[in-house]
Amino acid sequence: MAPFRPEEVTLPTRFLCTTAHLIAVLTVFFDVEAFVSQAEQIDPATSTNHADLELFDNRKKQVSGICYAAFACFGIDYIALFLGISMFFPPMMAFNIICHFGGTVLTVLLYTDGWSFASFVAFFIIFNALPAVVELFMLVFVTRFSFFKF
Repeated sequence: MAPFRPEEVTLPTRFLCTTAHLIAVLTVFFDVEAFVSQAEQIDPATSTNHADLELFDNRKKQVSGICYAAFACFGIDYIALFLGISMFFPPMMAFNIICHFGGTVLTVLLYTDGWSFASFVAFFIIFNALPAVVELFMLVFVTRFSFFKF
């Protein structure tokens, strides 16, 4: 029996980690009111302070915007994954797997423990935007500077 090639292991792992991370962000997106309420310690149903309610609404909009941006980054990741742009670059695959696994774990902890909004922003930048930008750079590298022209 021949040993596995790296692509046979990293490709499904990357898909599963990316999908798990997407599900974690979807959970935050669909329960944004509870997430913001827990993170900011504001209950909109009982609060009478106008400043608190305004902060709650602003944070809800900001979290939703970050979730939409994360969905765009996931779209870039999935398109790049299905096009096979970085499939034969094991360090790139490992980078994506580590980022999305870390993003999954930390987003779940953020959601369940009620971490701050700043943590959510940092997680988006590190675990969503960075892999998407690197994937776009990889697309440019493969299409413009590749030595394997057909």
